[in-house]
Amino acid sequence: MNKPNVLWVCWKEPEIPPEDNIPVLSFLSPGKEDYMKNRFHGKVLSANEIAHEVKDTAREIYVNLIAKIGAIPVKNGKTLRQALINKDGFSLWWFHKASEKDCESDPTFKFIIEILIINLVANSVNAKKIVLYRAYREIANILSDLYKVEKIECRRKYNFTWLFVKGIFSRLKYFFTFLKKWVVIKRVLKELPENSFDIAFSGFWDWSVKENNVTGELDDRFFKSLPEKLVSKGLRIGWFLWFEPYFEPFNKDRKLKDVLQPIKKRDNLILLQQFIKLRELIKVMLNIKPYLVFLYFCRCNEFNSAYVEKGINFSSLLKSQLHYGFLNSTIPHLELVYKASKKAFRKYKPNILISFQELFLQSRAVYAAAQKSGKNVVSCTIQHSSYSREKTFVVLEPNIEYGGYPDNCSVPKPDYIFAMGELGKEIFLESGFPEDRIFLTGSSRYEHINTSNTNRNKKLDKKINILLVTSLDMGTEMEMVEAVYVAAENMQDVQLFSRSHPFARMENHPKFRIYKDRIQITNGTLDEDLNKADLIIFSYSTVAEEAFIKGIPVWQWCSSGFNGSVFRDLKVIPSFNSITELRRSLKEFISNPMSFIPDNETRAFTLKKCFFNVNGCINERIADILSSQVYKANLPSHVDSR
Repeated sequence: MNKPNVLWVCWKEPEIPPEDNIPVLSFLSPGKEDYMKNRFHGKVLSANEIAHEVKDTAREIYVNLIAKIGAIPVKNGKTLRQALINKDGFSLWWFHKASEKDCESDPTFKFIIEILIINLVANSVNAKKIVLYRAYREIANILSDLYKVEKIECRRKYNFTWLFVKGIFSRLKYFFTFLKKWVVIKRVLKELPENSFDIAFSGFWDWSVKENNVTGELDDRFFKSLPEKLVSKGLRIGWFLWFEPYFEPFNKDRKLKDVLQPIKKRDNLILLQQFIKLRELIKVMLNIKPYLVFLYFCRCNEFNSAYVEKGINFSSLLKSQLHYGFLNSTIPHLELVYKASKKAFRKYKPNILISFQELFLQSRAVYAAAQKSGKNVVSCTIQHSSYSREKTFVVLEPNIEYGGYPDNCSVPKPDYIFAMGELGKEIFLESGFPEDRIFLTGSSRYEHINTSNTNRNKKLDKKINILLVTSLDMGTEMEMVEAVYVAAENMQDVQLFSRSHPFARMENHPKFRIYKDRIQITNGTLDEDLNKADLIIFSYSTVAEEAFIKGIPVWQWCSSGFNGSVFRDLKVIPSFNSITELRRSLKEFISNPMSFIPDNETRAFTLKKCFFNVNGCINERIADILSSQVYKANLPSHVDSR
């Protein structure tokens, strides 16, 4: 008997599958989806294979939602951004985690994509009823406005009571953690150095900047040789550093006083926590006024209309996260960064600030401090990583967020951007930055990049070495690992290796043990790993771009979530969203690997889009621009109001 107008949507394989004439939309992992397709005789639609049809719309919705929440006026004419303006004249809305649009740690973008996929498929099969198996209730609530929804074993992503308690405990934990570091800093570094700088680099001690254990020199992970180039031009440089000794997972057991010792012998390393007074710490920790302001706005119908985009009410996804972002330690932390940075600008009087964090929350606090310090500081950022248009950290709504419409509360932002490649420049232009404020130079972090071919034309060994390159987002990467593992099953000519991100070791993920029998973790240098790789498979990583311009074949696994890789926009490599397609292509690669090597024209195109240039003079070029076009300018008239 036909049962039309029903769609099943599954995030886990149901113990009792629906009848064969009912279509199933799968959000299962690749291996489980492959198994379900073989077991279930009905039609199984893969969310991975459909996602590309809705992602552009999902991105537009996500950016517009966050922009509107901050900028929609209520009955008194004020926007939330205006109501959150502090005594220094900038809005604490820009310190709220939601305003950052962090597509890695915040699942909002991912959930919007899922909702649009479900809506697209439901319309295509003319579904009036949707059965959700193991969905989040927040997604079910949104779909309930559009369809009749049946929920099976659904659970909440966000529990308000738990988030409230978690937010308060986040502040308490931050207070005591900060206090512990602050006391040690006061004991070890008794006084601030007496100095002045022409240029101040923004960073973190000791994961972005640290002392080299062998040479005793400073190593800057992101600016590399740029400080030396500026010194050679007669400029005085220093670092404004936030003390973050335990950011790297392998440095948890060190004593704080030992980490601080290298700073004692230098007068150009300024720890920002030294500027914070105990009463300031207590004051920001106890300040719940921003949350009370938000509660007032929650009672306004005009404000609640901001959750509606494309006829869909997304309030179930956003409200809990907004509450949590006002309760946790993020805003207090950034207020402290702002206060300390403003004092540092006033004491050391740099003309130029250089950050590597583009529009991340921490950099916003530093930009705001530079702007409000009264010292006419020019803020610059050097793009530290490649971006696609779906990696929303650096995506702004140009009129509302960049331009500050309608309340003149624009995001704290750099005056100048040094773009890593042509694609990066395009994304910044689309976000509202004027072309004359963007320098296309390449990134100081990637001054080592070269296009030297790793002898791709040699006769390959009998075994095909496939290198899996993983990023910080281990959930997405585990899906890629599973897909490759299953696709390469029974392929005796294939050897699988995995290269983990230094801050996210894939081998420590609890699910990885399933794949240890065939996937070997590599601990070699990047050059060593690339030299032995015949094929790179990744989800998103700059390593893939480096490999491609060297002539190494690169393939991408695309999940239903956001695609943060530049190859999303460049479209010059094979991408896969099903195990069947991946398995077929692996067999073709084994038969004729040389046919997959990228040609010189495509490599050159990718180089310009990703890195711009690899002539070894990136930092020399940046230093020339900073010293001539920026530093020597008439600063008071040169910097527009932001």
